Order: sequence, then C-alpha cells, then structure tokens
Amino acid sequence: MLKIKDIDKKGIFGRALLVVVTIIWGSSFVILKDTLSLFGGGNFTFFILAARFLCATLVLLPFAVKGFKDLDKRTVKDGVILGVILFFAYAFQTVGLKYTTASKNAFLTTTYCAIVPFLSWLILKKKPGINNYVAAVMCIAGVAFVSFIGKDEGNSNQLLGDILTIVCGLFYALQIIYNDKFAGGKNAFLILVVELAVVSLLMSATSLIFEFPTHSADFSLNGEVVWKILYLALFATAFAQFGQIFSQRFVPPTIVTIILSLESVFGVLFEIILGDAHLTVLIIIGFVMIFAAEIISELNFSGKKSNNA
Repeated sequence: MLKIKDIDKKGIFGRALLVVVTIIWGSSFVILKDTLSLFGGGNFTFFILAARFLCATLVLLPFAVKGFKDLDKRTVKDGVILGVILFFAYAFQTVGLKYTTASKNAFLTTTYCAIVPFLSWLILKKKPGINNYVAAVMCIAGVAFVSFIGKDEGNSNQLLGDILTIVCGLFYALQIIYNDKFAGGKNAFLILVVELAVVSLLMSATSLIFEFPTHSADFSLNGEVVWKILYLALFATAFAQFGQIFSQRFVPPTIVTIILSLESVFGVLFEIILGDAHLTVLIIIGFVMIFAAEIISELNFSGKKSNNA
C-alpha cells in the first residue's frame, strides 16, 4: 500500500520551519542574481558571499557566547567540515548563477534530492528504497530536459552555469548528510557558528586573491546593494541555516531534501513575479520531472512505518 511516511509532532514543526526556510531561499536566487550584476560590474561574486556570511556569523555569535564553555576540538572539527562543504556549495552555485537563469539555477540545485539517499547509504549506512532509485532516474531525466534538450541558445554560457549548479547540488547533498550526522548533539548551534565563520573566511580569502587584484577599481557600494546583502545575510543565511540545522534534529535527511527542494519552485515563482523568467515548454517539462522525483523520494511503497520519520 502506498502512503506518506508517518510524522510526529516534532517532525511537523521541523517541516513547517523548513518550508519557511525554502520560501526565503527561493527569493534569494533572484535577489542574489541582481546583486551580482549590480555590484562591481559582476566581478565581486566572492566578496558578496564573504560579506553575506560574515554578517550572518556576527549576528549569531552573541547567541553562542554562553555555549563557548562547551567548545572543544570535536565541535571545531565538525564546524570546519561543514564550512568547507558549504563554501564549495555556494561557490559553485553562485558562479553558476552568473551564467544561467535564476529559475534554472534554483531547479538544478535540487538535484541533491537524487544524491542524498545514496550518500546517506554510503556515509550513514541508511540504505535507499526503490523509490529513491526511481527518483534518481527521473531527476537525471529532468536535468537533461532543463540543461540540454530545452536549453536557451541565447546565452552560450548557460550550459557552463548549469553544470556548475549541478556540481553544487553534490555539495548541498553532503551538507545535508553531515548536518544530520552532527545536528543531534548539544553543540549544534556552536557548530553552525563555526561553519559560517569558516565559510566567511574562505570566501574572503578567495575574493582577496582572485577578485581585488584585478578588479579593485570597479569596487563601489550603494544603498541597494547593501540592503540586498543584508537580506541575504540575515534571512537567507543566519535564519535559514539555523532553521535547517535545528529542524534536522526532528526531520531525517531524505525528507529534508524533499522540503528544501521546494526552494526551486519558489525561486521560479519569484522570478515570474518580477518578470525575469524566460521558460520554454521543454524546460518546464524538466522542472515537472525533477519535482516529481522529489515527491517520489518522500513516498513509502512498502506500507511499513518508516524508521526515519
């Protein structure tokens, strides 16, 4: 018998919080793409990310002060691992966003829905079900429609942007898996602060090495760029990252993927609302296939109560 997996009260709260996170992340695709084009002639991708994560770290830091007594080598190690993974996820995603559309970037990011169950099997020893295999095949087919069959020939760099975005999906899958591995401990919030601090340091170093030496003359801030960076820092990073790691105390990684993947839907909706979406029928078919894959990954074909819910 086919049914949706059983959900307890804490799981419902965790899922609700994740939905709020997905709405915020959905809006961030359009806002980030605008910021990338407005600031410094599009040459300061990593500076924008550095500012975003540094602000988020500083906002969360006062709430972590009381927990510093529990800061140990394991907490720092876990935070560094997550920070390095998140650095690569955002780096590939944001550079990809420069070359492709916000809606394609949003949907292709969700390829992690097909990756998480298999990484969970490899790292957490949680074997995927038949639905995960079906979802993986559908997700790959959907990606083919979005990035290859239905690609927009008007921008020759879109394929590069799509490939970079798919790579970012691998790192997001790793982040979900390791969040699940580390989120259960009492030091989860400290781990998050260390994680964000590591990302801000890596982004800053990358910007200083690759961006400022050649594009420093283009550096200039204005009010519009500042408020957009603050939105990305406070809501799309500080609140959203906290919401994700907190929710994963009650929601297993395979279910986290289906909820977080809705950010792609909200990303498209925000792009359409702002009049920036240019979708073809084939790309829409690909979106539907990817979204269907995400739904399938949530289903339980056995009719047995899930051990993950």
